[in-house]
Amino acid sequence: MKQLFKVIHVELKEPYQGKIHYYFGSKAAIYDTLPIQVVGIKLESLWAINLEKSEYNNKLCTIRYGILQRKERKK
Repeated sequence: MKQLFKVIHVELKEPYQGKIHYYFGSKAAIYDTLPIQVVGIKLESLWAINLEKSEYNNKLCTIRYGILQRKERKK
């Protein structure tokens, strides 16, 4: 059986620390790496958005929800 993990992909319109693509395991984890000024939305506001139904866009970034599928390890 495949292992499924949720992934939140933040794509910046302008690079931050030389990168435009960032991947996180939760909405809160975004703010451990990216400041609010780079993302353009506070965590409290992001909580109200259902990323599984639609992506979030603003003038600074696009935030998408996805599923990471991993092959099961056999020991």
